[in-house]
Amino acid sequence: VVVRVVVFCFLAVKMAVPKFGDLGKSVTDLFNDDYGFGVTKLILKSKTANGVNLKVEGARSKEGAVKAFLETKLAHAGVSIKEKWTTDNDVQTELSGDNPVLAGGKLTAEATFNPSKGFRDLKLKSDYAQSAFNTTVAINSKGVVSTSGVFGFHSKYFLGGSADYDTSKGVVGDHKVALSYVEKDLTVTTTITNGTNVEGSIFHVPNAFVYAGLKFNWSKLNSDVGFQLAGKYFVDNTTFYKVKLDKNLVLGLSYTQPLRPGVSATLSAEIRGTQLQSDNHLFGFALTFE
Repeated sequence: VVVRVVVFCFLAVKMAVPKFGDLGKSVTDLFNDDYGFGVTKLILKSKTANGVNLKVEGARSKEGAVKAFLETKLAHAGVSIKEKWTTDNDVQTELSGDNPVLAGGKLTAEATFNPSKGFRDLKLKSDYAQSAFNTTVAINSKGVVSTSGVFGFHSKYFLGGSADYDTSKGVVGDHKVALSYVEKDLTVTTTITNGTNVEGSIFHVPNAFVYAGLKFNWSKLNSDVGFQLAGKYFVDNTTFYKVKLDKNLVLGLSYTQPLRPGVSATLSAEIRGTQLQSDNHLFGFALTFE
């Protein structure tokens, strides 16, 4: 029960202005995390004596394809260093630290390198946050500039926007506007993308053991409407069930339980309600050591 109480206490305090990509993150995590349909996954997490965080993750799909990566994180002299090496032989490196010129700012450099293909991507990013706003500006090696910002007001409302601009082609890419309302037990978020797609979500915590979520979307281009429901029930601090259902009667199920201290297992399944007699259902299993 202790973990659930911590969640309520955290939501009750004045919330810092989030990044644009984190608006509605609670409901996104509710729908996406702990589901591994059609995949068998092994995750190893550890931390060395000198503070280096290690993570190894491998996954095998139902077709037999194996993907894996090794990730390390460490901090040295005020600089955070993150490196990820994948089975595609891509090495992703990220360096980040406080902006020495602008208080409240953060500078990040990201690079993806492949020994046989050379540098595949480079990105420079600057974040700046104060009590009332949070902004990000980034540019990659292809000349695409990405900007985003969120402003908070009345401690509960967050208004933000983002846009991409391709300097090599002189065209504006995806652009979004979002509004989020946050209470200690309720988050409501609406996003409009390119002026044609509307997405809405509701995240609700009715009590210390239950999370509930709703998502809907509408497209002006084809008038298509999407609708999804999700829930999470905590048996105790580390054991929980998850379920989600969309308008096409595709049911997602997940169950996570510790097997012993530092070891947990997750079972998941995707059941297609309109094709119960078919073999199109997917199942997944993940084992985590930490």
